[in-house]
Amino acid sequence: MYLTLNSVNKRFDGANNRGRHQKETLKDISFEAAQGEFLCIVGPSGCGKSTLLNLVAGLVRPTSGEIVLDGKKITGPGAERAVMFQEAALYPWLNVIENVIFGLQATGCPKARQKEIAERYLKMVRLWNYREYPIHQISGGMKQRAALARALAMDSKLLLMDEPFSALDKQTIHILRAELEAIWETNKKTVLYVTHSVEEAVYFADRVIVMAENPGRVKEIIPIPITRPRDIEDAKFIALRKEILSQVQLSAWKSAENEFDETKEAPS
Repeated sequence: MYLTLNSVNKRFDGANNRGRHQKETLKDISFEAAQGEFLCIVGPSGCGKSTLLNLVAGLVRPTSGEIVLDGKKITGPGAERAVMFQEAALYPWLNVIENVIFGLQATGCPKARQKEIAERYLKMVRLWNYREYPIHQISGGMKQRAALARALAMDSKLLLMDEPFSALDKQTIHILRAELEAIWETNKKTVLYVTHSVEEAVYFADRVIVMAENPGRVKEIIPIPITRPRDIEDAKFIALRKEILSQVQLSAWKSAENEFDETKEAPS
């Protein structure tokens, strides 16, 4: 397989009324992704979705276990993995095209090709006419398009996306979903996509990884056998969305019950 997570665990140092301890954030995370596959990760708040993405990005290291991409163990950040966060994380002192070119410079791309590549991807996300605009003069949706162009321009093996559209309005989200799907159909990048929206997961994913919490772990991996492009009002789409949502909600309720039980005072 192209991407493999093998028994990945992550603990963080913490403290409570009993003193310092290690909190187990992720436990025994194991799954694989094929090259060109679009995987979505969903789960209740606090289940470690973003931590998992940061582990694959190499921004944090697992306590135990290993993550392998294309036969190479991940031990830190690398240009073969591009990350797109909830916030666009663009450089405000650079304009739109300069932000894309900056990402290419970081990969060591020859200067003669940088503008050519930036032009290609800015046209792909429909921002070429805004290439000279300062970042503060474009909308939130356009900033996310610019961030997507920068990520795609790096031509990484793996695209990691952490709720990239969650801060946008519903209309903009629908537009960007369609654009991302069209781009993915063209490029067939391997994508690991974290989202709190089950609808978004069913819209994009080849398979959906449902996580449970306390500690975060893989509860179920659900294939999405729906022909693309997908219609959110289609009966099969709605049925899968309900199935996955029920799994997420059940995990959230169980976690809340466990947390309540743990915080109750013992009888005197």
